[in-house]
Amino acid sequence: MADRSDVEAIKARVDIISLVSRYLTLTKSGSRYKGHCPFHKDDTPSFYVDPEKGLWHCFGCGEGGDLFAFLMKIERISFPEALERLAAEAGIKISRKGDGTREKLYEINAEAAKYFVDNLHHPRLGKRARDYLVSRGYEEEVWQRFGLGYALDEWEGLKRRLSKRYGTKTLLELGLLVKGKSESLYDRFRDRVIFPIYDLNGRPIAFGGRAFSGEPKYLNSPQTPLFDKGRHLYGLSWAREEIAARRFAVLVEGYTDVLSLHVAGVINAIGSMGTALTRSQAEILARFADEVVIVYDRDAAGAAASVRGMQILRNAGLSVRVAALPEGEDPDSFVRREGKEKFSQVISEAIPFHIFFLETLKERYDLTSLKGKEEALDAARSFYQGLSSLPLRQEVGRCLGELIDLPTDEVVRELSRGRAARPDQEHVEEVEEAWGEEEIILGLLLRGEAKWEEVSRLAGPEDFSPRYRTLVEAIAEMGDPIDTAKVVSRVDEDAVRLASKLVIAPVVFSDAKKALSDALVRLVRLPVIEQRLRELREEIKRAKDRAKIDELQRAYSALVAEKIARRRDAQEGKAIRGRA
Repeated sequence: MADRSDVEAIKARVDIISLVSRYLTLTKSGSRYKGHCPFHKDDTPSFYVDPEKGLWHCFGCGEGGDLFAFLMKIERISFPEALERLAAEAGIKISRKGDGTREKLYEINAEAAKYFVDNLHHPRLGKRARDYLVSRGYEEEVWQRFGLGYALDEWEGLKRRLSKRYGTKTLLELGLLVKGKSESLYDRFRDRVIFPIYDLNGRPIAFGGRAFSGEPKYLNSPQTPLFDKGRHLYGLSWAREEIAARRFAVLVEGYTDVLSLHVAGVINAIGSMGTALTRSQAEILARFADEVVIVYDRDAAGAAASVRGMQILRNAGLSVRVAALPEGEDPDSFVRREGKEKFSQVISEAIPFHIFFLETLKERYDLTSLKGKEEALDAARSFYQGLSSLPLRQEVGRCLGELIDLPTDEVVRELSRGRAARPDQEHVEEVEEAWGEEEIILGLLLRGEAKWEEVSRLAGPEDFSPRYRTLVEAIAEMGDPIDTAKVVSRVDEDAVRLASKLVIAPVVFSDAKKALSDALVRLVRLPVIEQRLRELREEIKRAKDRAKIDELQRAYSALVAEKIARRRDAQEGKAIRGRA
């Protein structure tokens, strides 16, 4: 594996505009460049490149990333291959981490896994986790088979156990520790059941933790020298032989889905660790399988990220079907209650993924009305354009035409055309409204219009949703000044895609300082006020003394007034506008 410094050096030497221009024509558009996206049919230029930040993003199909991501996608090559090519072009000799260094990282993760296992078996401290696992149908044999563990409900348990021997810097690099607001280091995983994530050789390279309550329900290791979430599939080390023998995989979402299926005897099951599949994951799976059946719960299966993942799998050469579980069920709950035979029946009844997508249109829109037909066509356009197979696109056009009672040729023509609204046109207002507090804060940080020091006074990585936390952790680790190119070198490809959108999106801040302040209020202060208001309501109910009740009601009224004022200020002062 190459050093991070090599990746950053390559980015510094290879001009992203020159690289992209080998494959498409770019024209200057302000400080950026734009062109027709090579990854979908694009009648109106929707592909933008920011040379200063070294990022690209398409607002038509949603793809984006850095120069490595572009070369990998356009040439259909792996990251190591892209690294080799660009290193040769830049005249950089890749200095790979020595076997000793890498083996040391594996050793540390193995020790961390042992620490979590020891906690689970502790007579007193591990009881809650053991009871939880047994309640889910996982007896001790299952804990041992899959290496399950428990992270203690304390801030420095793992840090105390491993830091003297290995040092906090390496523990931080492996994502076992987190840097807090005051630069202090503490355990990433606290009071969580731990699911080790293994590489194909069965070595622990990362961890997933499930909370007993609260959010986030699941917490994964960040990108590390050993782990890139977008390049691994949970359970593949256990399932690879069965998948290769049958050339068939069952793809589920979470850790417990995989474990319950393996316990039930469905040993070709693997997990995507979320619904947003990447091309790298699809390429790994295609090495072992020819066909994959996706079994998510109903809501997750119909989500945009899941549909995009289905397209990625199909474009990697896999046959893709989707199995429908009963309402309210996921693979874990279904197989534990109904058993392997009933689950196998569900698998056998799975339908091709494009038929599944078209079925969701029937559920979402009134296809007997003009408005419903227009909405269905609009929803199907990005799906259609994301398919690389011409026969499959024609099939989608034909089936959709039958669904909405329109001629196939006209439907295909409509699905093939570019979207009317682009980032430099009327789409601006839609983009503006879509930005919430997290996007505003991260957009300002990645564009260099805010400093991490300003944000960290009020918020830390733990205050952000799981979707953005990896990016925030990379920024926190780097500190000021923020170098966006280096930040995206430290995160997985999903996070890089998010970063490219936040940097290139046609949104400018007329008053960046106020935009940041208002967003931080909405992210941190307003939730605190809401929590305190709930507490005060309970205290008022329990209070018996009149004077005490009056005091609590005054405090409650003051907080309500502050909440209204802060919301009004945030809405009136949302210093953000579109740019033509």
